[in-house]
Amino acid sequence: MKLSKSILTCAIAMALSTGAYAQSEDKPGSTSALANVERAAAVGNELTISQTSVQGLGNSASSLQQGDANLTEITTVGDGNQTDAMQIGNGNVVLVTTQGDNNQQSYNQDGEANGALSEVTGSDNQIAVEQNGTGFLGINNEAINVIGGDANQINVVQGDGGHWFYNLDMQGNANVVNAQQAGLWNEAQFTSVQGDANDLSVEQDGFWNQLSVTSINGSMNEFASEQLGDTNVISIGDIFGDENELAVEQEGANNSTDIVSIEGNENALSIDQEGSANTFESALFSGDGNELNVMQMGDNNAASAEVLGDENDFSATQNGSGNEVYLGVLGNNNEFDAMQIGNDNATHVVNFNGNDNDVAVAQSGDMNTAVIESSYPDPSIASNDNDIAITQSGMGNEAVLTMGSVMESSSNQVDLVQSGELNAIDLMVEGSGHSIDIAQEGGMNMVAGMGQGAFAVAGEGNTVSISQLGEGNLVEGSVMGTGNTVAVTQVGDYNSATVVQQ
Repeated sequence: MKLSKSILTCAIAMALSTGAYAQSEDKPGSTSALANVERAAAVGNELTISQTSVQGLGNSASSLQQGDANLTEITTVGDGNQTDAMQIGNGNVVLVTTQGDNNQQSYNQDGEANGALSEVTGSDNQIAVEQNGTGFLGINNEAINVIGGDANQINVVQGDGGHWFYNLDMQGNANVVNAQQAGLWNEAQFTSVQGDANDLSVEQDGFWNQLSVTSINGSMNEFASEQLGDTNVISIGDIFGDENELAVEQEGANNSTDIVSIEGNENALSIDQEGSANTFESALFSGDGNELNVMQMGDNNAASAEVLGDENDFSATQNGSGNEVYLGVLGNNNEFDAMQIGNDNATHVVNFNGNDNDVAVAQSGDMNTAVIESSYPDPSIASNDNDIAITQSGMGNEAVLTMGSVMESSSNQVDLVQSGELNAIDLMVEGSGHSIDIAQEGGMNMVAGMGQGAFAVAGEGNTVSISQLGEGNLVEGSVMGTGNTVAVTQVGDYNSATVVQQ
């Protein structure tokens, strides 16, 4: 029996058209090219070896089969190739087609209905596939590698439980792939890898964890994923560029990471989620030298980022349950730190345009909310050299900062500190050179605007300092003009201050 490239290509296309990842207990059967071969080959032991030495140096092939319905097919064109296949059990399949020189391939399958398929075009490639054990509920282990290039190294180890590893189209040289899957029904798929010296590592242990990478187009990229637990999902769309580093670690149940696209060079992303139903998603990660670190420990935490620019640094740490953090970034050399400890905290940073912005948000307690928006709602206006720090401790605190909806905002320094219960700050800043320091300690303190509007500071060179200690304090005001200085200090209970400057 022969398997042509056209049959393989068509079968892979069928598999891709129906291969939607889902978190469900009803796993569909395999539609891959290997599954089709397995069903057609279950007629007894069969061995076909065809080798052609181009330069007369010779090739080496060995096969050991013990059991029923094993199939080994080896076709080799070239010199110095070595292919070893050992199958013990029932229904094992190995199909190898090699064109090139000095390739080394080893297949060790012990169990029932394990299947391996490889097509190699190139030289000095090394492929090692080890599958031990049986499938689970009719789902068998499968390993597919289609490689074009030289000096690639592929290592796949899968235990019993019906695991799937698909490396469907790798074109390039000196790529390294290490995959290890244990448990039940784990899936890992690299649809297309185009480039040289990429390093891909996959480790999955548990029930029906899923990894999908649509395409990697570039060289010297490093991708490492580890999923421990049940029904965790990692979905990576397209990676375009060189020397990108992406590490995703998920431990628990129903955690998900979804990144649509990564564009640029030397991007570094590290995502660590421990717990249940934690999510991270990014529709666009574009630029050079970006660093993103997301660590979520707990349940039902959500983190998302939309990035466009260069040399941005982002770090979000959430410890608790029901926390949300969002970073929408446009510009260069930005640094954002958000740390939330407790439950139901929320941090929102969006459209922070410009260069050299520093934002640090730390929230400890329950139901804190911090929203920072720059150049909002007009994203074409730049805001540069801002330094903003928001610290909230307690529960029910809320801080909202909006900078530059009409004029440019640059070189601003804002420090907001709240400690206690039910504190609220709403602020809108326009202009440049502002220095604003607000500290509230106690309960039910509020810095508000006139009427339904927000507390507004507009102009240049303004300095606003507000300090409230006690309960029930309220400040309403608007500062407009240039060179103004406003200081409000309230100590005690039920104080009220109104500040208007034109």
